[in-house]
This record gives sequence, C-alpha cells and structure tokens, in this order.
Amino acid sequence: MHRDRVVLVLAVVLLFWPGLAWAQTSSAASTARQTDPKLGFLTNYRFHLNAFGVVSGEEDFVWDTDFGGDIDIFDLEHFRGNLLLNYEGIIGEQIRAIDPNQGNYVITLSAWWRPISEHLEVGAVFHHVSRHLTDRDKELAIAWNMLGLQSTAVMSYWGWNFDFSYRAMGTVRRSFVDYLGEFGGSATAYRPVHPRVSLLLGGEVTVVPVDVGDFGRERQVGSRIEIGARFPGLAGAGEVFLARERRIDQDPFDLEPTTFTMLGFRFLSH
Repeated sequence: MHRDRVVLVLAVVLLFWPGLAWAQTSSAASTARQTDPKLGFLTNYRFHLNAFGVVSGEEDFVWDTDFGGDIDIFDLEHFRGNLLLNYEGIIGEQIRAIDPNQGNYVITLSAWWRPISEHLEVGAVFHHVSRHLTDRDKELAIAWNMLGLQSTAVMSYWGWNFDFSYRAMGTVRRSFVDYLGEFGGSATAYRPVHPRVSLLLGGEVTVVPVDVGDFGRERQVGSRIEIGARFPGLAGAGEVFLARERRIDQDPFDLEPTTFTMLGFRFLSH
C-alpha cells in the first residue's frame, strides 16, 4: 500500500507540474500498455489512431497524425515480450493546403516483468526513432537508438482510474541529434461521469540531456497537459481532447522547442 501511495504522489506531481510533452516527435506513447497475464504466443494486440489540429503560428506544423500498435509476442504470465510500431505524419500548408512534410517512425522492443503487485510492470527497452522529410530534399540521416528501463502502474483512487508510466534511457547510437538520453514520466486519469462517458486528464514531462559540443545548447525539457472525454465502445474507445504542449525539436533543423495548443481525437483498441 505504501508503494501505491508513492506512485500516486509522483503522478499528481506530473499532472500539475507548471508548464507541463512527449519527447522530440510523436504524440503516441512509446510504452506498451499493461496487459493481463495470459500464457501463450501472440496473446495481446492494441491499435491506436490519433489526429489533431495545431495552433502554433507555423506553416509547416498545422496537423499532426499518428497510428500504430503494440503486440505481446509471447507471455509467460510473469514475463512478456512486446513489439511496438508507430508512424507519425506532420502536415503543414507551405506548398499546398495539405502539405505532408515529415514522416517519423518509432520501433520499440521491450521485455516486461510483472512483480508480485498486480498494479506494476517493469521493463527493459530498446527504442529506435528515425525522422524523414516528405517532398523535401534530405541527404543526411536523422535517427537515434536508446536502451533503458520503463515502468507502468495502474490503480484506482477516489473514483478515478490512474495510468502511470516512467522511463529512463541512454543513447547508444545517434545521427544528427545531440541526445544523450531521455528521462520522463506521464500520468493519465479517467473518471466515469456516465456509463458512456469518462472525464480525461493527462500530463507528461520529458527531460533530454544533450551533448553541448554538438549544437551548443543545454538540456532540453518538454511538457504536455490535456483535458478531454473518453467514450468507451465494444472493441475500443474514442477520445477527444484539448491540450497544451511544449515539444522538443518539432522541426529537425530548427533546434528550438515549439509550444502550441491542439484539439484532436484518438481511437484506441482494448
């Protein structure tokens, strides 16, 4: 019970941290969500589709979309292996009204251990991101690989259902980025207000240490807060949300954080 209280306190800090983002590019989670123990092969699969409009004042960043999923390749009840894939497309209006200008790929391999507590999972992770331009010239490669640890926790308090995630990773290979690692945490809270509607609150903080010698900048910090509603269905759920985000390196060649407001939706499978 004491451990649950510690996790709850950390989550509340994340939710209400001033200026509360997802790291670098995608707004899709890089952590495989918790699953119930189920001995076997290809035991769980989850899919997501996100899209939102952006109010940033920049012509190259007007819409952001991403889709992907994660699959438990095997499950030994106390231990599972997971593969997560995600593609993000960033759309502007520089050349035409609908002008895709970035395509970003995420591949994450993870192995998760379920300790005695039914609320907690701890995982070792290999995380790869590569960034590409669409309808633009780009000869150099922009990519990085990270290794590290992640943990997730789920619990319920005071009528709210909480979903927490924490990560600590170090960079093992990088190309045209100065990232030395990534540390962060997120919290999402749901409270049913009707059999078909739940209130949604979320927040995340990301800290990225950098090699000062590469681009002459200091440690980067991103953050995000959001409020919205969830509508559960038979095979999944839909969400609509309003969010404020400070994103690290939204543009791969303009190395300044971008702060913006967004309005969007998600579809999530169970």
